[in-house]
Amino acid sequence: MAEAAARIAQLADELNQEDAPNADVLMIDYQEDGEPSSDKGKAPMDSDQLRVLQDALRQQQEALERHRSNHQNLESKVDKLDSKVDSLNDKFDILLAFLQKP
Repeated sequence: MAEAAARIAQLADELNQEDAPNADVLMIDYQEDGEPSSDKGKAPMDSDQLRVLQDALRQQQEALERHRSNHQNLESKVDKLDSKVDSLNDKFDILLAFLQKP
């Protein structure tokens, strides 16, 4: 998640740097009475910015899913190896007991 947030912040910075030379006037929109304040202080996004951010988020989500899948596969392999080691330890104990009998 932190990687996704960092990637989104990086893309936002890149987009802001691209738009900076074109921005001659800073427009500030003040909230009118009765308007919801959820968008207060947020710059409007154009469709290209939104598409880029959505693509970045989708890529991060896909990478996270692959990471989870790989982790689950590794975890199952570790469990199998652990049970095999336990089985070998049991067999080794049986062999030692057999060899120690007179």
